[in-house]
Formats: sequence, structure tokens, C-alpha cells
Amino acid sequence: MYVRTGTWEALIVAAVFGLILGAAPASAQEPDGAALYKQHCKACHGGKGVPSKQMLTIYPALKALADTGAFAKLPTDSLIAATRLGKGTTMKAFGDVLTSEQIAAITKYIKTL
Repeated sequence: MYVRTGTWEALIVAAVFGLILGAAPASAQEPDGAALYKQHCKACHGGKGVPSKQMLTIYPALKALADTGAFAKLPTDSLIAATRLGKGTTMKAFGDVLTSEQIAAITKYIKTL
């Protein structure tokens, strides 16, 4: 049996291979630290990293973070550990909720507050 391959067939084959190769997953995008902070941290730590008066009344330990720029002064590894493991009895641990990459993205974001 004779099979004729012409220009159209070659183009179709090339297009199919292009679609298959083009469907490979793109490189992973870094998590959005600002969005994650808003979702998981803002309620207690405030939108700009400064706890509200109500939160300071409920959780007096947050007074150490009542300064604008307090997060920027803390060591990155301490912020990561506190986010992952929690802090004392007031801050819950997020190690089971967030990935290491998400925690790193939050830490990177809060260093800018």
C-alpha cells in the first residue's frame, strides 16, 4: 500500500507535535505573598503589619509589632519559624496550612511593611 504524504499532512503533524510540546507545564509561579498575608495574617496583624487597637487588647503580645516597620526588623528565619510553628499560645501554626514556598512569600512580603 502506498501512503502519500504531502505538504498539508506534514503541517498537520507539525501542528500536533507543537501542541503536545507546547502543553508542557509552565514554570511554577512564585506565590503571591500579599494575597496570602491578606488571607491568613491581616485579621490579627493588620493590613500594614500594625495590629488594630482591638487586637492589641485581645492579644497584648502583639504590642511588640505595633510599630510600623517592626516586621522588617525581625530576622527572616524567625518570621518563617513563627509562621510555620506558631508563637506561644496566641499565634497558631500555619505549617500544616501553607507550603514552605507560601510561607517564604509571606515573609518576603511582610519585610516590606
